[in-house]
Amino acid sequence: MSTYAFSPEWEAERQRLACLDALWDRASRRALETAGVPRGAACLDVGAGDGSVARLLAELVGERGRVVALDRDVRFLDPAGLPSTVEVCERDLLTDGMPSGSFDLVHARMVLSHLPERDAVLDDLVSLLAPGGRILLSEFDAEGAGVVEPVPPDAAGRFQRVHDAVVAVLASKGGDSRWAHWMPAALASRGLTGIGAVVDGELVRGATPISTFYQHTFQRLREPMLATTPVTAELFDRVHAALDDPEFVALAAPLVSVWGQRPVEAITAGV
Repeated sequence: MSTYAFSPEWEAERQRLACLDALWDRASRRALETAGVPRGAACLDVGAGDGSVARLLAELVGERGRVVALDRDVRFLDPAGLPSTVEVCERDLLTDGMPSGSFDLVHARMVLSHLPERDAVLDDLVSLLAPGGRILLSEFDAEGAGVVEPVPPDAAGRFQRVHDAVVAVLASKGGDSRWAHWMPAALASRGLTGIGAVVDGELVRGATPISTFYQHTFQRLREPMLATTPVTAELFDRVHAALDDPEFVALAAPLVSVWGQRPVEAITAGV
């Protein structure tokens, strides 16, 4: 049974993904353009969600390129709304294995940190790279619950307490909120070269798509949060309401994007 916390069956998941796109698509474009996506390349987008990055990849590779948008549930990937160069692939990497073929670019945003099997999945994704191909991973880098203590007793401090509780809930499901910190070493240990990274931060301002993303994310995990962390219903409700206030400001956890290239010669999986 999957431990992934944000199942597509949830009523507001499509809206949550749309807000996530508004928050981080600009950062994904910067990372992809910095890492390099050749025209005509074959690309795999892992955990494609609603297809926003797949559409971006299709733009970058052009009409001669190929983009495979892969997800274990493709209900939000409407082929009619995607460029003709995008192929939709419904596959669970943990049970169905990898797609066939090799790719010039493998991309995954906010996928591997949620998977207890992240190391094995990363081995498999690296094996899909054509010689000279690149893998690009993007993940939040968030401190674990209770690391930043004490927090100020204001709206931003209350937001941080709920954010810490989210991190704790995800950790109970096998997630690793600091895995982004180790991604460069993870790629290097698998024989990849030309390791590079960019880090993007965003302001969480109330009554914006960014704050709505956090509202949806917090609401999705409300019940396990109240059951297993020090967050109370009263604290949760105050934070949820504050995210509707245009005067509210806080910092989002940074998004770390790391890439590496497969050498032309064969490489082996890492330790």
